Amino acid sequence: IMIRRPPRSTLSRVRRQRQMCIRDSSSTDKVMTHCFGAEESLESKAQLENEIRGQVKFLGESENFNSIASEMSAYKIPALSLAVIHQGEIEWAEIYTNADFPKGQDLDCSSIFQAASLSKPVTFLAALRMHAAGEIDLDENIQNYLEDYVIPVGKQTSENPVTFRNIFAHTSGITPGGYQGYAKDLPIPSDLDILKGNAGANTPAIEVVNPPNETLAYSGGAYTLAELALKDIFKDDFSNIMQKWILGPAGMEHSEFTQPLPDSKSDQVAKGHTQSGGMIDGGWRNHPEQAAAGLWSNSVDMAKFLIEIYKAYQGKSSIFSQSDIESMLSDERDGQVYGFLLNRTGDDIAITHYGGNAGYRTGMTMSLTTGNGLVYLINSDNGGALGNELLLSASAVYNWQHFKQTQATRKQVSSDVLKELPGQYKWNNQVDLSIRYDEKDNRISLIFPNGDEYKLTPVVGDELDFIHPNTGVQVSFLTQGDYQSFSLYGQTAVKL
Repeated sequence: IMIRRPPRSTLSRVRRQRQMCIRDSSSTDKVMTHCFGAEESLESKAQLENEIRGQVKFLGESENFNSIASEMSAYKIPALSLAVIHQGEIEWAEIYTNADFPKGQDLDCSSIFQAASLSKPVTFLAALRMHAAGEIDLDENIQNYLEDYVIPVGKQTSENPVTFRNIFAHTSGITPGGYQGYAKDLPIPSDLDILKGNAGANTPAIEVVNPPNETLAYSGGAYTLAELALKDIFKDDFSNIMQKWILGPAGMEHSEFTQPLPDSKSDQVAKGHTQSGGMIDGGWRNHPEQAAAGLWSNSVDMAKFLIEIYKAYQGKSSIFSQSDIESMLSDERDGQVYGFLLNRTGDDIAITHYGGNAGYRTGMTMSLTTGNGLVYLINSDNGGALGNELLLSASAVYNWQHFKQTQATRKQVSSDVLKELPGQYKWNNQVDLSIRYDEKDNRISLIFPNGDEYKLTPVVGDELDFIHPNTGVQVSFLTQGDYQSFSLYGQTAVKL
């Protein structure tokens, strides 16, 4: 393992941190670039790296742990940018790369990944600063800020308009959905083209399909509307606006919203990869929808962003006020607040956000009470599985109050019973699912429409219950009806 020297400016920003440049001749198939870490963090760091666990812990059985390196191989993940936050400071950060992917993976602490939907909270917190400075009003009818675009007539009214606030809270009523990006050899549409669904845009025109403030529905299109409004207000490129209002103040020195990324930055990018391990054509897709999905960043910079929110909650941030963050948290709806998932366990309050672009999966979490958290950015469509395992494992190693494993007791079910379950099922009267039986393993699998296969383990429960060990997804075949239907996510699937 060869360790590259991190930038001096990065090291100087973190208390008690030391540079680590060592060669470990015992392992040559993975490269770890130590960005920085405290002396006292080494033991817990090694524990996290070698005690990766799944979502389910089977009671009465010893737990089998994996390593980050082995999971990266199993999931065909080329690179991982990981930072652990302890008591409001970055305790350590690392770039892990997989030597099975030699091309385009010469990464270091300045390397960047697509942050995907982590772009959204960064945009929102920038707007929160603008609101506090009197530059925008989060509650003003956003149409009043738009110069050349008129929102189509929909469920909005002058008394209940679309605003920055309900856009960022995902309650604007604007068409739900996300973005798939554009191949690098395709022209990039403008914000106006995207909002209008013009030729060249790969998403339909936005509409206000529900009355604002009525329904919680994730909408990338709404964030593009906010992006256009901010550009009209400040008469500047969105990337420059974000640099001024959030990236610079938060010290996110390797982050930017530039789309497309200049060719000079190409070598800095951790190239995106598909589930099969192949590289995305061109290395990544462009996202002109910058506010929703266009941020380039890494775990260190995103950790700095989370730390500022934590400091503000504690009344110690120089860029956010305590009242701003308290006000943000007071707008909780269905367990979410401005795109963050909100977890309250006892006196602990934690915020979590995930992201996914083609070739990238990202996530971040932070306890606003303890200042403990984690950020991961992964350049693979398989990254979500490892990301979930990292959060669960960090929770156990660092004794967090959130991200706890699901406990279950394994149960023996005869092959005669299992063989009765396979078939095609209609779930929630909408989605086609199937159950498959593998005679060799004497196990059943749940097959989703996209081909994802969840191998299920029978467990003790009120019905004929199964669980997917990696994700904790639970399937219960119903005794009433002779197991011709099952429950998944609280909805029923009926055998066809």
